[in-house]
Amino acid sequence: MKNNTSKFNKIPKHLFLLLFFIATGTTLSAKPNVIESILSSALQTRAAKANDTISYTFQLKNASQNSETYYLSVKNPRELACINSLSISKVTLEPHAIYNGTLSVIVSDRMPLGGHESSIILIKDEKEELLETLEFITVRSKPHPFLLVTNPVIEEAKQKIAKYDWAKQNLDNMLKELDGFKFPEREIVTKPRPTKVWSSLNYSASDGEKAFQLALAYKLTGNVNYKNKVVALIKAVCDKEKGYLSIGAATNGVQVHEGNFFLFLSAACDIIFNESEFSKQDKENIEATFRYYLALNKKHMDGLGIMNHQASANAGAIFVALFLQDIPELEYLTEADGGMADQIGKGVMADGWWFEGTGNYCYLVVQRYTLVAQAFKNYGLDLYHRRFPAKFKSKDFDNVKEGFTGMKFDNWGPTGKNTRGLEDMVTPYIPFMDENAYLVSTNDSDLKEPNEFYELAYREYKNPDLAWVISKTKRDSWVSLMYGVPELPKTEDPRAESVYAPNIGLVALRSQAEVNTPENQIQAFLKYGTHGGWHGQFDRASLVALDRFGHKYFGTEMVWFGYGNPGYKECVQTSATHNMVVVDELQQEAVPSELLLFYKGELMQASVVETNARWRKIPTWNADKFPPWDDTDYDPNFKPIQQRRLSVVTDDYVVLADYMKSDQKHNYDWLMHPVGFKNIVGAKKKGSTLDKLSTVNTSPYKYFENAQWYTSKSETKVEFDENGMKLDVHTLWPKKADVLLCNYPNGGKQRDIRNNPDRRTYGVRVNEKEVQFLNVIEPYKGESTILKIESNNSNELSVYLKDGRKQTIEISNMQNENVQIAIKEFVNGKLIKSEQSEMMQTEN
Repeated sequence: MKNNTSKFNKIPKHLFLLLFFIATGTTLSAKPNVIESILSSALQTRAAKANDTISYTFQLKNASQNSETYYLSVKNPRELACINSLSISKVTLEPHAIYNGTLSVIVSDRMPLGGHESSIILIKDEKEELLETLEFITVRSKPHPFLLVTNPVIEEAKQKIAKYDWAKQNLDNMLKELDGFKFPEREIVTKPRPTKVWSSLNYSASDGEKAFQLALAYKLTGNVNYKNKVVALIKAVCDKEKGYLSIGAATNGVQVHEGNFFLFLSAACDIIFNESEFSKQDKENIEATFRYYLALNKKHMDGLGIMNHQASANAGAIFVALFLQDIPELEYLTEADGGMADQIGKGVMADGWWFEGTGNYCYLVVQRYTLVAQAFKNYGLDLYHRRFPAKFKSKDFDNVKEGFTGMKFDNWGPTGKNTRGLEDMVTPYIPFMDENAYLVSTNDSDLKEPNEFYELAYREYKNPDLAWVISKTKRDSWVSLMYGVPELPKTEDPRAESVYAPNIGLVALRSQAEVNTPENQIQAFLKYGTHGGWHGQFDRASLVALDRFGHKYFGTEMVWFGYGNPGYKECVQTSATHNMVVVDELQQEAVPSELLLFYKGELMQASVVETNARWRKIPTWNADKFPPWDDTDYDPNFKPIQQRRLSVVTDDYVVLADYMKSDQKHNYDWLMHPVGFKNIVGAKKKGSTLDKLSTVNTSPYKYFENAQWYTSKSETKVEFDENGMKLDVHTLWPKKADVLLCNYPNGGKQRDIRNNPDRRTYGVRVNEKEVQFLNVIEPYKGESTILKIESNNSNELSVYLKDGRKQTIEISNMQNENVQIAIKEFVNGKLIKSEQSEMMQTEN
């Protein structure tokens, strides 16, 4: 007898094949050298209570040209807990005739709740030679609810509400929102999303979660109005004539939304499944709807389809299968190509980051599988501690080849441990949070507040870093209410120091004088790692974010056009919209890059990142294609350009040294995009103002407007002020250059740092084979701390501070392998402190 363990027992290969053939309507081929016959069943697993009888139907077809006699039996019946009986033990069939048989199974009370057992039908010929087998899996059903909450969990929540103010306020807020909430009337909508056109029911992904919350509200309060709302939705969606079965799409979105919708819809059904409002027919409709969703989900599963969309769809399907207590389907959704083992084994990198490197989608995937882990635990399975083999992630995606529009889908950096698990997935983002536990903006993501999965993760793992994250939240999610620990321990800030993650390729440099007041720290985030596929941006060797005083000077979504807009790939993802050096108005090639130096001390935090990349024209929009982009390739004569960014963070300012080297001359544009331009010193206007920085269709510069060029023959200082949060940019080298000021692209409505109409682009251009830029950036409020800066060459500078300190920074071997940085601090001409960077240790 099989019972629940942390890892499913392997389902025989023939069962997987049979499930596939049934789902697709394909017939099985005859085995060689045996009598041609087909043994099949439309449904091979059922769940029922102890002592109930399950009747499985099957078909036996004689596919031969002769009359044949078959002998049927159940394999090893004395080894089974359940009582099995066949409707017939011997049958003779004429050519192509079909026999419809029944296997009756009485569910044994010797199986634990949720336990399962296989009954295997054997079919033999008159010589007692085995022809075929067919496996049925019987589950002793667990009583509802068992999926995302259980009765003990509900009682625990009630106790928290009675005892703790935060929990009572949480419930009050949820009820207030649900009281005014209404589901849309069911209808079919047809529209492009973004360029393909398809039809669906008009529900949103969040409607599923609202249904689940309504079911929770009913259980917590006894108010039947909440129950009535969710019962009505479930019946509407599962109506066999006009519901999901009629169209095969529930939400006005894509599979990532379908997965979220069905995840929570199944969890809502689980809570109220035994309510009197559901008739026997209603329950049959629910099962039919869910099985149809599972059948359609199979069409999206692909070993090349590792991405948040497929991971969300996979998690939703797992919930549906678990609701049905369909053990073979759970095994399939875990082990098949594109299933959970693939998603985690391929999509999670050695440093724990989800490969897309995009905060919102990283959180989405972790949240989905954390919910799956809790549902598994409620059922008696263990995903929280299960390990999956680390797998090679293909360079291709399921519908495009590597390099399409410049994208790369594989993982870079160290390979790490040979397994991956959920425990790896819940903590790696913490070092890249700000003092309020908001995750830095990277790739196609804005700044992300803590996700509710941290509550589930802390409950399970008791990691104090997770408790710190939760302590920064309002604890106002349903997850907090149902699964949050009542009282959090006091914990220290786990992310106050400088760190790096080698796969996602992020460096966080944090000044150390203000560790006890972290909001005053300078926090600079640099990029060098894994591209991230569809959601990756072309910004290796960039300053992706700069924080101080709780203010966000930069992020990767400073401009946003929607996915279905030309500006998405023509502007948002391009190199030009980032704080980096851009070559010939082109787009950087995404290639594996390196962290050459990382140092954390008291006086300075430092890093050097390098990429050696070609540059290409941007893709351009073409709505007649899907995906809707006209792509190009690299000029065959364009050789990779060596690009290094050295970054030093002190307690008062940031130093950026950028080294560029090629075999021929290029326009190198050092770009930075602050808000609130106030003044420029050391540059003279050159020509008239341009409406657009470029009119070339394949240049991202066409999105930059109101452009004014200047010339500079000495140091240049540009001042910015964003509501009292100031930023001075001192360009020390090159002395002689063209200087640019223009409007940064704007994609529409302003939200946080996105689409700020006051954001400007400051650029410094030289046309050379080899150049080194040297800039000092000071983020401050009130008065600047810098008195003056002196620099005799691009490898050294002296910063005089108004409090009497003098700091010198020397860069060695910027053009060679062993880059080093030294800083010294003087007061009244006396050396007070000094630090020297150390050699970087290579990671495997």
